[in-house]
Amino acid sequence: MSTSRRRTSIALLAVVALAAMLALPALGLGAGKNSTTIVVSLKFPAFHGTLSSPRKACLGSRKVKMYRQHHGTKKLLGRDTSEDNGKWKIPVGKNLKSGSYFATVAKRGKCKGDKSQVLNID
Repeated sequence: MSTSRRRTSIALLAVVALAAMLALPALGLGAGKNSTTIVVSLKFPAFHGTLSSPRKACLGSRKVKMYRQHHGTKKLLGRDTSEDNGKWKIPVGKNLKSGSYFATVAKRGKCKGDKSQVLNID
């Protein structure tokens, strides 16, 4: 197998693994009344996901940010405001670099904030 094909295969495998991990629900930081959970999924050319909460008012108009952390440096990749149903998406392109990827949603009023599961790409 040529070096180019090997790299393409490894990149494709990393994307498939990332997509599988991103589809898993995030670990909620604040359980209980008015908690918010952020779930991340990957579908090129964007990270996307949904917010969930027992309180419908906690779903819409929430600020979601997507980050990449590498060697201790955290970089904001983009931001979005969730729709009334909790859906959000942040375009980041097709070339994912190695590092840790995660999304956050800020606390707002009685709605708790959350951080998604951290996804590592090597």
